[in-house]
Amino acid sequence: MAPTPDVATTPQQLADGLRLSVTRLARLMRQQSDTGLTPTQLAALATIDRCGPLPLGALAEEEQIGAPTVTKIVDKLEAAGHVERVADAHDRRVTRVQATASGQRLLTSLRARKTAWLSTRLAELDPTDLDALEAATAVLERLAAPPKPLSPEDER
Repeated sequence: MAPTPDVATTPQQLADGLRLSVTRLARLMRQQSDTGLTPTQLAALATIDRCGPLPLGALAEEEQIGAPTVTKIVDKLEAAGHVERVADAHDRRVTRVQATASGQRLLTSLRARKTAWLSTRLAELDPTDLDALEAATAVLERLAAPPKPLSPEDER
C-alpha cells in the first residue's frame, strides 16, 4: 500500500500498512519453524532461555498470559525435553523453569534457519531498500520497546 508521492501518508494510513506488512512477515517467519510447537510455546521457550531459570509466575507475567496457561505450556515443553523444573536455591517452595540443552539447541537451530531465510530474501533487495530497512529497524525497535513512564512534568 504505497502512497502516491504527492500525497502525505497519515499516521492512520502508515499504521494500517505497517500492521499488514509486519503481520505477513511474522507469518512467513513462523512458517520457517516447523517444530511441532505452537508460536506461544516457542515464545515461552525463548523467554525461559533468555531470562531463566525463572518462576512460572514471572514467565506468565513476561509472556502476558495466565498462570493456568503458562503451566500447560511448561508441561508440554517439559514433556518434549526442552525445559526442566528446578527447585529455587533459596526457597524450596518455589519452582523455577530453565531451558535444557535440547531446548537451547532447538532455539539455536530455529534462529539460524530464520536468519538464513531472511538473509536470502534481503539479498534480493537493492542497496537503497537495504539502507531503508536498516534505518527502519532502529525505529521498529523503539516502537516495540515498552513505553517509558511519564515524568511528573509530562503529567501536567
